Amino acid sequence: MSHPGLQRAGRRAASVIDAVSRLGFGAKGIVTLLVGVLALRYALRKGGEITGQEGAVESVLKEPFGRWLLAVLAAGLVAYAIWMFVAAVLDPERKGKSFQGIAERLGFFVTGIGYTLLAFAAVKLVFGWKSGGLDLQHLLASVLTPHVGRVLVGLAGLIVMTAGVFQLRLGITGRFRQLLRSDISGLARVVTAVSGTVGYVTLGIFSLIIGWSLVEVAVEYDPSEVREWSDALWLLSSVSHGRMLLATAALGLICYGLYFVLHVRYRRL
Repeated sequence: MSHPGLQRAGRRAASVIDAVSRLGFGAKGIVTLLVGVLALRYALRKGGEITGQEGAVESVLKEPFGRWLLAVLAAGLVAYAIWMFVAAVLDPERKGKSFQGIAERLGFFVTGIGYTLLAFAAVKLVFGWKSGGLDLQHLLASVLTPHVGRVLVGLAGLIVMTAGVFQLRLGITGRFRQLLRSDISGLARVVTAVSGTVGYVTLGIFSLIIGWSLVEVAVEYDPSEVREWSDALWLLSSVSHGRMLLATAALGLICYGLYFVLHVRYRRL
């Protein structure tokens, strides 16, 4: 029989993890929504801009009480990074140790690194620190040694591409709905189902582009080859019917962001 003190400690730990994860879901959703909305406005010639997650975070400073809002957003990004590391190491989502499970957990770990960098960028903006120093290209440049570093970067690229395949499958099959609470209302279930399907398919395509760019970084031995969300959006806007493709991708990101905002309330942990 479990000791009551241990049970209380376990419940408190679960409560903390629940709060941290939901704060992280909200922050990730808001940043993704900002990227999508800015890109959609650009595609419709209503202002806006093509930018990535860091640019979207920076745009918060332009809003009333921007520095305070950004501080809250930075805390949420830290929370999401922590959740990704917890999901990778402790496996609360029960991905297991199959090939797919290990691949998804490695994907969580790589995502955790990405959101750690994004959170650090947000913290720098909050405190007005000079830009530069810790970003994806600088990180890659620091680890891109001729042998081990190139292998690690290439492996990270393959992990991101594998995650992209799983994200596409998740969106197409709708398996993400298993993560939702059972008592969710009919309307909320429909909204999360549609936003999740469109969002995961969009994210899967982006992950394939970004993952392939990391493989190119390892092969070409050049950190400048790395691609981010903004590069994928620019790529879409530059081809035939680019504005339409850009608007479609932007709507996909908006759906993905909305899906994660809804996670704050409806995600089952």
